[in-house]
Amino acid sequence: MKIDENWFKLYEKLYGETFNRLITIGNDETGYTNYPILNLEELAEKINEFKNTEFYISLYNYLTDENIIRWDNTNINKFEEYAEKNYILFRFRQDTSVIQEEVSKLNEIQKFMFIRRSINLGFNKEIIIETQKTYNFFKTHFNIKGILMFNGYNECLLYYPKKDLKLKRSSLTYYNLLKLVQEKLELNTLIFENIEPYAQLVPLPGTQNKHSRLYVQLYYPDFSYEEIMKNSENKYFNTEHLTENEYSDKLHDFIISMDKETHAHEKDSKYDFEEIWDNI
Repeated sequence: MKIDENWFKLYEKLYGETFNRLITIGNDETGYTNYPILNLEELAEKINEFKNTEFYISLYNYLTDENIIRWDNTNINKFEEYAEKNYILFRFRQDTSVIQEEVSKLNEIQKFMFIRRSINLGFNKEIIIETQKTYNFFKTHFNIKGILMFNGYNECLLYYPKKDLKLKRSSLTYYNLLKLVQEKLELNTLIFENIEPYAQLVPLPGTQNKHSRLYVQLYYPDFSYEEIMKNSENKYFNTEHLTENEYSDKLHDFIISMDKETHAHEKDSKYDFEEIWDNI
C-alpha cells in the first residue's frame, strides 16, 4: 500500500531510524506473516510491497543483532532480557462480537456499510471516553501528556514514553500497573492480559483498517468523538503537532515503587499498592 511520507516522521519519533523490531503483515483471509525489520527503509519497502493488508509492529525494540522471529515465544526470559521498554501502553478495546455476528452473512460492501454506520452511531464511544479518562488522570497526577491513537475500528491506544528503569520484574510490574489503573479508575475496556514483550503488537500508524476502511490515526485530547472518527478518514499525517517525547520523574518513581512491591511478593502475589497509590 502507499502511505503519506509524513508518517515516517512519526515513525522516527516512535521507533528511531534503526531498530530491531517485529512487523506482522496479513489479513484474516490469507493469514499473517512475521518479518524482522531493522530500519525505516526496510519498513517502507514492506509497506510498498503489500497491498490490501494489515500492518502491526512490535511495541518494543530489541537490543540485539539476532533475528528475533527465530526466537522461541515460550522463552519469555530472552524477550525480557533484550526488550527496550521505553513506552507504557494502555489499550482500550471495544467488544465487536455483536457486529461480527450481524455481518457474518453479508457481502463485503454490506459489511463495510454496516460497520461504518455502527461507528457513526457511536458503538465504540466507550473506548474514547475511557482513554480520555485515563489521559486526564495521568496528566493531573503525573504531569505527563500521552500519545493518543485510534485504530480505525475498535481500539484506542495511549502511549506514555519513559526512560529505562532497570526494573527487577518489568512485565509483571506493568501488568500490576495496568490492573491497578483499571480498578481505581473503574475502566471496562482496558485490556492487559498479554503484556509479554513478544505479544505487544500495535497497528502501524497511517495504515488502513480493513473492517472500516478508516486509517490508524493520532488524535488529540480535545477532540470530540465525531472529530476523532472524521480525523480517521484522513490518510495524511499533520506534522504540526509532532513534539518531542515528554517524561515524568514522578511516574518513574511510581513505577519503581510498584516494582519493589511486585518483586517482594512475587511468590505469594499478595501485593499491597494502596500506600503507593495514595501517595500519588
